Amino acid sequence: MGATRGDRPARVVNVSGGANMGEYILHYLPIKNPLPPASFYHSEISELYYVIRGEGTALLGGEIENPTWRPANTTSFRQVSGPGVAGTLKNYKTQKWGPGDIIIVPAGVPHTIGFEVTVTNDILRVVIDPKRALNLVRTREQSLAIAQSEAGDQALQTAPAKAGPPNMPGTFTFIPKTEVEAQMGPGRGDRPVRVVPIANNANLGAFILHYESMKNTLPSNSFYHTEISELYYVIRGSGTALLGGEMENATWDDSNSDSIKKVRGPSVNGTMKKYQTVKWTAGDTVIVPAGIPHAMGFEVTEKADILRVVFDPKKNIDLK
Repeated sequence: MGATRGDRPARVVNVSGGANMGEYILHYLPIKNPLPPASFYHSEISELYYVIRGEGTALLGGEIENPTWRPANTTSFRQVSGPGVAGTLKNYKTQKWGPGDIIIVPAGVPHTIGFEVTVTNDILRVVIDPKRALNLVRTREQSLAIAQSEAGDQALQTAPAKAGPPNMPGTFTFIPKTEVEAQMGPGRGDRPVRVVPIANNANLGAFILHYESMKNTLPSNSFYHTEISELYYVIRGSGTALLGGEMENATWDDSNSDSIKKVRGPSVNGTMKKYQTVKWTAGDTVIVPAGIPHAMGFEVTEKADILRVVFDPKKNIDLK
């Protein structure tokens, strides 16, 4: 969240399926871009945008006119966008967005999220990078260094731009705040808002974890996912998670249960040991790759709603 317009990585880490998962913040000051709109699409990475604050208008879908591949010898390519195609956007749809809205953009779908910004905004951008094109950002120090080094990114065009396809198969999904909030309670639960197909034969899901105030007992029973990886963004509330370590008396969960088919995917449960205790509060993010034991809501000190973004590389979870 900077003083200037930007798309800045907070973390980019390895997850399951030979992919990376990244957390970025899009910060836009009020602006309205001219028509016809310049735009692009990512040819490999897929994204989920969650609007933390602000208001604006996105241009989504359609196709790129005079499409050319973006140069690969830029910092932006390596840190933010990965491979992609740029040009003039046509046949798009206009979509207003505001706090609490979600937009899912699979690879190949043209988009300009900040075409018009009427109220200064910050947007959580969750990136699925299936071929690990983006540089890893493992620490706060790396993230700050990238933000502080922003200063122009002029590509050295050593050859004529190569023509690209106008778009690729895929459809954007807009989820209004009302649909997201409908999954916030009344009781404790992990509820799907949407699960949609993305590139590389995978799914991307948006879930809401709702916790009432509580504290579990020790030793803690929990689980890990064997295939799906997750990013948790705390919308409101506070609590304590148990993360990492290993499972004692580990057993496979019932593969025929609704929880496995609709929420968790293949998983192993048992008693957690050798874990780390991590406190969380509104605005915090936790990334949990497949295979890592976790109990996000071990203790909830203030009623919480958490956006859970799920990368499902083998399409184990039912679409919604």
